[in-house]
Amino acid sequence: MTPRPSTFFTDIDWQAPGKQVGSAWLPYSAHDDAWGAVTIPLAVIRGEHDGPTVFLTGAIHGDEYEGPIVINELIRSVQPSQVRGRLILMPAANAPAMRAHSRVSPLDGRNLARVFPGNPFGTPTEQIAAFIHNVVFPQCDAYVDLHAGGSSLFIEESAQVVVTPSLRDETREKAEAMARWFGARYTVVTDNMGDPRTSCGAAAALGLAAIAAEMGANGSISPTGVQRTRECVARVLDGLGVLPAAAPLPAAGPSRLVRMAPGANLLCPGDGWFEPLHALGRRVEAGEVAGRLHRLSEPGEEPREIRFAVGGVLYSQRTFGIARQGNSLCVLVEDLPGNATPGAQH
Repeated sequence: MTPRPSTFFTDIDWQAPGKQVGSAWLPYSAHDDAWGAVTIPLAVIRGEHDGPTVFLTGAIHGDEYEGPIVINELIRSVQPSQVRGRLILMPAANAPAMRAHSRVSPLDGRNLARVFPGNPFGTPTEQIAAFIHNVVFPQCDAYVDLHAGGSSLFIEESAQVVVTPSLRDETREKAEAMARWFGARYTVVTDNMGDPRTSCGAAAALGLAAIAAEMGANGSISPTGVQRTRECVARVLDGLGVLPAAAPLPAAGPSRLVRMAPGANLLCPGDGWFEPLHALGRRVEAGEVAGRLHRLSEPGEEPREIRFAVGGVLYSQRTFGIARQGNSLCVLVEDLPGNATPGAQH
């Protein structure tokens, strides 16, 4: 017997014309609900003309909200007559985590962005990943994953292009074109520090062109972040040809092309309270003091200076003052040839 690709069931007909707004359900037997299910919102809009299938996700992490807001706007406003091809829209991929305002799921403590390709018979989070990987990805021509930094990060607005050792040139070129159309302030080329378990890393392994965007920070909802997400999503959908713009879109500005270098993730060496000394976007040098680690309950103790191991541009920084050994305090990026890449216009 062929193993099932997923434990999910759905009221969506993937091939039907028109707009369908429904759900995917994951059977979940809890103490207070023996035959219940976890509900993941889902919509499919198939247009009247041929074109690509483009998949958008929000809330892979449950404390990141700009993406879900904009994807829900698309679900409400886009009509099949506007679409060339098919849009698959999943505004709250990690719905249990979003309801809990948490990066990780309250059902199993797992991070959806660290379990791909998932397991159709694993924990709830692993099963969500398997549904996306085994059922949705094979139908798609392009994938846009909308993030927002979450509760623990201040982060520069960016579109990330995930590269893997097996990534085909044509897939990378398409992903880089998507990042240009998206038009975030930074385009970050990354291997996710060697971790293949993200949604975009799994997509890349399948040969699916994908970008992961960071459009907010600090577990909050930013008016600027929401508006920028609207503009950037409209441009990339127009560029892909699935949702041609009815009127000229705001042009994408220059995007700074960077990469995450080895040693660029500064980890906290001990427990304490971290006082950063630099703002996002600032260039720093190897050996420069990144900040001070205080022991606030012991006022006689001098704070410990923490220094950058490498130089670069400050891309992200921890939001919480309290820090424990191993916490990421900040991440640096370095420029790649081809800066600043002009945004594509349509």
